[in-house]
Amino acid sequence: MQPVSKAAAAYASLRKSIRVGDLEPGERVTLKRLSEHLGMSLTPVREALSRLESEGFVVHDPHRGTSIAELTPARIEQVYRLRGVLEPMAVRLAGERATPADIDRLRELVLACDEATTPLEVVENNEDLHLAIYRLSGDSLLLGFIDQLWAGMPYPSLGLYGSQSRVSQSSQEHHRIVEAMAEGRLDDAAETMRLHIDHGRAAALKNLDAD
Repeated sequence: MQPVSKAAAAYASLRKSIRVGDLEPGERVTLKRLSEHLGMSLTPVREALSRLESEGFVVHDPHRGTSIAELTPARIEQVYRLRGVLEPMAVRLAGERATPADIDRLRELVLACDEATTPLEVVENNEDLHLAIYRLSGDSLLLGFIDQLWAGMPYPSLGLYGSQSRVSQSSQEHHRIVEAMAEGRLDDAAETMRLHIDHGRAAALKNLDAD
């Protein structure tokens, strides 16, 4: 295993901070502040910020400086529109390759979602389940696209975050998706995932409007 470069480590740390909401949408950041926070020199942090900017996670304005990208209704629509295409495809591929042991593991992850007790646990366990399904597709390129879309939605912005009604609805959908995969009903699994994502889109927009 090759060692992770300082720039890659800075990128991973900053992306996680954006994801969990420690760096909030619209928040202004400086290279000096981030370097001090990460305990790194300016160069790797500058490289990390450049990569984050190219991926749309931060924006730079010559007059206002650098800030975390704002989450807008248009951005949410864009992310969920792409998810609605890619993730049902990944579910179908995963269902074709999944072994009984894989299905058992997915059922365990579904139960972990059901048993989560805090908003952060809910969204983290939800992500673990989804990405476990998509990894079974065996398509690393597809998984990379999906991972980047997920990273573009900070946890507090998700409809699951603090909404018990959405958590309950999501749980039912998780069970239906995994059981459809287990029974080889891949059309049903893909369609349920598409609906699941659309419900998530509506909840995320509602969450944004509530803010």
